[in-house]
Amino acid sequence: MRIHNPALLFSAICLSSAAHSVELDTQQITGQLFEQPVAGQAFAVEVLDRRDIELLPVTNIADTLEWVSGLDVRQRGSGGTQVDLSIRGASYEQTLILVDGVRMNDPQSGHHNFDIPLVLEDIERIEIVRGPGAGQYGPNGNAGVINLVTRKSADDRTASAKLETGSKDYDRAMLSAGKTINHWSQFLSAAQQTSDSYIKEADLAYTIQQGNYRAVHSTENHTSVAGLGYIDKSFGAQGFYASAAARANENTIQRHVYFTHEQRFDDIKIDAAVNWRQHDDEFFYLTYAPSVHQTNAWQARLRAHISDRLTLGYEYNQEDIESTSVLGDRHERTYNSVFISGSYDLSALQVAGSLSYLDYDDGQSYVLPVAGITLPVGDHQLYANAGKSARVPSMNDLYLDQSASKGNADLESEETTSAEIGGRFNVAGLLTRIAVFNRDTENAIDYTQTASEKANGSAYIARNIDAQTKGFDVELDATGLLAEYGFQKLTISHTRLIQDVDNPYAEARYTRLKLENQTMAGVAYELMPGVSVTAQYKLESRYQQSAYRLLDAGIKQAFEHWHWALSGNNLLNADYIDSGSIAAPGIGYRFELGEEF
Repeated sequence: MRIHNPALLFSAICLSSAAHSVELDTQQITGQLFEQPVAGQAFAVEVLDRRDIELLPVTNIADTLEWVSGLDVRQRGSGGTQVDLSIRGASYEQTLILVDGVRMNDPQSGHHNFDIPLVLEDIERIEIVRGPGAGQYGPNGNAGVINLVTRKSADDRTASAKLETGSKDYDRAMLSAGKTINHWSQFLSAAQQTSDSYIKEADLAYTIQQGNYRAVHSTENHTSVAGLGYIDKSFGAQGFYASAAARANENTIQRHVYFTHEQRFDDIKIDAAVNWRQHDDEFFYLTYAPSVHQTNAWQARLRAHISDRLTLGYEYNQEDIESTSVLGDRHERTYNSVFISGSYDLSALQVAGSLSYLDYDDGQSYVLPVAGITLPVGDHQLYANAGKSARVPSMNDLYLDQSASKGNADLESEETTSAEIGGRFNVAGLLTRIAVFNRDTENAIDYTQTASEKANGSAYIARNIDAQTKGFDVELDATGLLAEYGFQKLTISHTRLIQDVDNPYAEARYTRLKLENQTMAGVAYELMPGVSVTAQYKLESRYQQSAYRLLDAGIKQAFEHWHWALSGNNLLNADYIDSGSIAAPGIGYRFELGEEF
């Protein structure tokens, strides 16, 4: 059956509409090593600010990122209980997650990277970096970086509350409060979310409780932030890591404490960060005794920014794990990093990049260069970049000792070389972003079986393979062009990925289901003052999996102090597996009532 692609329809609408001048994105990126407008970047950068997030029919970080083109947000279960995020076909371990610029990746497994102790409503903006530019942030930035930036100053409304209900006994309650007095701002947020199983007689129910507190002291010369976060997830994990019929339960808890301070002088800024997080993971498989894991991670960082054009820095990280499912009771590692980053104007060209040196306590070291150039051409910009990045194996990759999966202490670290050329164009007010890229990963890590291991039903073993991904992504944004006609968002995008995996083994668990094509169309339209409708259509295909179509939609009415919203997910009732072995949820709906006071 032929599928009519709505992207063509949206494109025709955009090109036939009256044109007017629209500027390229002028939002500032502050999570990077230096500050620049998005449109001036030599790298692929995108920002979702709080207004963008409030417009979307979402309640958690994972569902918000589903609206960003080129991201493969693979969820096990519903409600963001367990999320693997891939950027441009890379592994989920190759995406670095930051909160206010401090590292959140879990040393046990990338499956826990989205145990983020932040309520969605407490986020000021989300910064997304794709491709080689992510290598500037250090390890795990092989393919991209997600930086979650929290609110630092309260507006006129000092508190807000939401109550939500929906299908499968879904309920959510959220309370957020913020207050700014003189130089001090304080924020406190908490939420609880529960849902029943979306498959009859399957164990997929969940309860999520989370909270966050921040104190911010800001003057003309300095800004200090102290943050505390907590999240507790208890969920049925049937089919998450084993067969769809295998019952399992999991409980994860993450505690997070961090402090950042920036001191500003005439032409120099000094910033420091200290970060600690502890992650507990208790997994019950069938009726067996649970496997219990606890990881701790410490980070300290010091940077000097000179005239917003040059940054020098040092970073120290320590990670450890205690687990009942690894060889040996406890494992620990540390690494040091020194780096320099800068950007310079050479006549019409802008040159930017960084050089990092990583030194691990086991003797491994890496030199990671990243470089990019930007060339303005009238209202347009062309850019090119290239770089190297690295990911050391997770603790599970090295030491896991379970009947179905085994680590491998002889693993080599993943080393990625990538390059990208692209452009940002303003054609009669229609903003177009396009990029062509190539990424080669030497010693990519996957869980594999030889032919004999597969025949004997042996465990999957972590091994190194080589992987290449090339492709392109393109996005058309007619939001500004059609704003006067009531459109608050109108974008279409397409991502094409071509995978070439040098895998000598009979089975490889994760590389065989990578994304191949993704077409997205998103629209938000103001029907009348205060009433907006949103919709997103997504067509995805994967290697070794049939294509599927997704449609999400919502309507929201905002009054002076309160609002209501109704949304639906997977309205086409697509039957597909997003990740693991269990089917993704079918049609779902949600009603929301919120007030600011």
